[in-house]
Amino acid sequence: MKPLRFGIATALILLLAQVVQIRLLMVLAYALLGLMIFSFVWARLSLRWLEVSRRGVTERAQVGEIYEEIITIRNRSFLPKLWLEIQDGSDLPGHRVNCVQSAGPFATVKWRSRTTCTLRGRFRLGPMTITAGDPFGIFRFKREFSETRHLTVYPAAFEIRSFEALSGLLQGGKNIRRPTHHTTPDINGLRDYRPGDGLNRIHWPSTARFNKLIVKEFEFDPSVDVEIFLDMDSLPHWVINHSAGIGAKGAMPAASGIRSVDSTEEYAVTAAATLCRHYIEGSRSVGLVAWGQHKEIISPDRGERQLMKLMEALAVIRAQGKSNFGQVIAAEIARLRNTDTVILITPSVDERWLTVLPLLVRKNIKMAVVLVEPRTFGAPVENSMLTVGTLSAMNIPVYLIKRGDDIGQSLDSELARLTARLP
Repeated sequence: MKPLRFGIATALILLLAQVVQIRLLMVLAYALLGLMIFSFVWARLSLRWLEVSRRGVTERAQVGEIYEEIITIRNRSFLPKLWLEIQDGSDLPGHRVNCVQSAGPFATVKWRSRTTCTLRGRFRLGPMTITAGDPFGIFRFKREFSETRHLTVYPAAFEIRSFEALSGLLQGGKNIRRPTHHTTPDINGLRDYRPGDGLNRIHWPSTARFNKLIVKEFEFDPSVDVEIFLDMDSLPHWVINHSAGIGAKGAMPAASGIRSVDSTEEYAVTAAATLCRHYIEGSRSVGLVAWGQHKEIISPDRGERQLMKLMEALAVIRAQGKSNFGQVIAAEIARLRNTDTVILITPSVDERWLTVLPLLVRKNIKMAVVLVEPRTFGAPVENSMLTVGTLSAMNIPVYLIKRGDDIGQSLDSELARLTARLP
């Protein structure tokens, strides 16, 4: 509206000057017209010959860590950029690089943005919009720099000293016939060399015999696989909407799409990440089953690469599933062995998933349950004591996590076994 008002005022002065034939008004009208043209050209050129880049220290972070990003603006012209208003379109919570900058002729301007990661997920960084104007504030133009990057934020993973010793039924000396890229004491056979195989895997006698590279293929030694089942059905999950109220008054179903660190979804995912880290660091083989917005099934494996794969999956999984927890467990029973240990993580107090557990018990599969107390998140459900009692009757260890609890302490067997902290 400002250019329009300025143009109308200039036109009226010019018209008046023509009517009354006063030279001073003519000079003023032409001066205002020239100023308007000058301001328009200046504002348009202020967005030309600009280069914008953004560089992060890493493409991955973890909840609780500080993510640093360096934004650079380069002026490739002799025309100074006196006023550049930067607006960022990133969807990373709390990430703010909005500011006003200026750049001299052929100058480079850099500044650093530091953001504490509070929520897991995969977030977009950019695009960036720059608004510029003329020195007189008549015209303002915008230009969008469409370059974007992505940041994956892993869930927090707390250190725990021990999780109640759970061990599946081991049958002495029986190897688990599954190839692995890790070097183990057990060799499954020989095969042709593939790009990426280490030199320490080459079987030199066979290589010399066949005149081509032959490598040893290893298999897992007898061990217990840990399968973590994470309940991502949308119905039992609840979230505290802080914009609607305080505490339970602001509780809403997870299906509402609202995200908050105060939710059964985030607590459950954090518990899963903590247990994945605990067992991987203990050289155990860990797998994951979670039916959220899609079916996420990661076969048990060990090592740092497996931990990264699990964290990548847990970073983006959402409580948007349409299958109740009992259906998820029942669908996976056939592939579970009596050497497996199953950890069930859920906020559900629905008895339907409990009816599936005797099938696991009959297969001699050891279990533990991590129950995120839904009532503490404002869910209008019955008290979890009935669920706890049923699990205790089946001799299944239960770890109860309430809103506000330290998840690491709640999962530590020495500090938070349910038998020692029944309400």
